[in-house]
Amino acid sequence: MRVNFQVLTYFLAIANEESITAACEVLHVTQPTVSRQISDLEKDLGVILFERGPRKITLTKEGLLFKRRAEEILSLINKTEKEIMQDSEELEGTISLGGGELRSVDFLATKMAEFQKLHPKVAFDFQTTTSDIIKDQMDKGLMDIGLLLEPIEIDRYNYFRLSVKENWCAMIPAESKLAKKKTISPSDLRNEKFILPRRCIVKNELSSWLGTDTTKLDIVASHNLNSNSAVMVSKGIGISLSIETDMIKAFPGIKVIPLKPKLTARTVVAWKKNIPMNAATAKFIEFMREKD
Repeated sequence: MRVNFQVLTYFLAIANEESITAACEVLHVTQPTVSRQISDLEKDLGVILFERGPRKITLTKEGLLFKRRAEEILSLINKTEKEIMQDSEELEGTISLGGGELRSVDFLATKMAEFQKLHPKVAFDFQTTTSDIIKDQMDKGLMDIGLLLEPIEIDRYNYFRLSVKENWCAMIPAESKLAKKKTISPSDLRNEKFILPRRCIVKNELSSWLGTDTTKLDIVASHNLNSNSAVMVSKGIGISLSIETDMIKAFPGIKVIPLKPKLTARTVVAWKKNIPMNAATAKFIEFMREKD
């Protein structure tokens, strides 16, 4: 199979430009060269990657899958090249991290700032996303470190638990009669419509606090980021049980109220087991563990 770095580059250029001619101009190569390589690629794979239309080229179902994998491969190659080329005498490179909208991001950002003062050539690439995506990216080698909210399945990773406590809260529409309460208990939420996190393990944790089975809750929407949940609450779609942050407290049209009894969670800083990591990432993990 003739899948190599050059072919992947040609393929992605065509996919992005939606034209072989335009892709050739970007790549500064001749059209016959690119056309032949893509034709050989399709023969080797045994599938059609592009639909050739009169005005533009579009990806087939197989082409869309190949594009996603090609982007991951080239991203990993680029990341690996940077790690190998970094100066061994002075710490440098990019550390990729991911985390949700959590209080413990404050800890992480503080450590990033402190570490960068010591090692000014180190940069950080932080993605705000879900725990499932973070784990998937770490498994593929596309992300170095994840900040994950418990409960979480973490057998495949090394980790340490942060001392920061994450407090669950209720986000209530400002016009709701419940918005006047100082605390929210499970009995207050009977017959209410819920906006809950998508992760099943977290839903089960919340349903346990509510004292009922998930299947018996009126879940009208799911979310994976608190900010999106806050928007839905402000529109009166339902009540959200979310991690309390300063950001959602300041959100207009909602009231953020503590739970009673209190429900707390912890976060872990995790990284993939048994894989080599660049010097900057290894040093940063060591730095965080010492400072927590």
